[in-house]
Amino acid sequence: MTYALELVEVSVDYHRGGRPVHALDSVSLAIGQSESVAVMGPSGCGKSTLLGALGLTIPPASGSVLVNGAPAPTGPSMRARTRNRLLGLIPQNGAVIDHLSVLANVTLPLEYSRPRARRGERHERARQALSDVGIAWAEKSMPPQLSGGERQRVAVARALVNRPRCILADEPTASLDSTTAQGVTSLLISQTSRIGGCLVIATHDPHMAEACDRVLTMQDGQFTG
Repeated sequence: MTYALELVEVSVDYHRGGRPVHALDSVSLAIGQSESVAVMGPSGCGKSTLLGALGLTIPPASGSVLVNGAPAPTGPSMRARTRNRLLGLIPQNGAVIDHLSVLANVTLPLEYSRPRARRGERHERARQALSDVGIAWAEKSMPPQLSGGERQRVAVARALVNRPRCILADEPTASLDSTTAQGVTSLLISQTSRIGGCLVIATHDPHMAEACDRVLTMQDGQFTG
């Protein structure tokens, strides 16, 4: 079976105050092609680092990362190209860029795709992604004009615009009220299912976790359940 994403005995180490910290400690994980997985655990347990390893933004100190069954590239430029082509990332708090319009935010991944589509096609795909998440009306708005839930929808649209094989979302409902959080949860799961991809969410939200196919728990850089 070919998995969408796979970690094999992956470790990531940091140094804090001159002492080594094992952010991930020989972690193995396989994500199915259309599976949704929630990763829970206390702050500092390694959830964000796990997403960074899966998303090719944090190189492992040891172990292997596989994307669609093939080893992930090791060079920074090739990792970035693979990430942009196959993965959709939603960082904590959405991380939309305040000085760019909503349309420009969503178009960003397409600007770095190779071969790059024509400007009109890039804008058309961005508008479709905004329509898919229910905020087509906001394309000319600036992010500071939007509510927290609307900003998260922009982040989801940006992650979807390249039609990735997998979405990786870090605390996508943090700081949102329960109604908005439920809407973002439903949106992520439905849109990932629509494109036939997988979804990995780092979350403290038990309601979001319950909506996923599988729930994993982390503690001190390892899975505990």
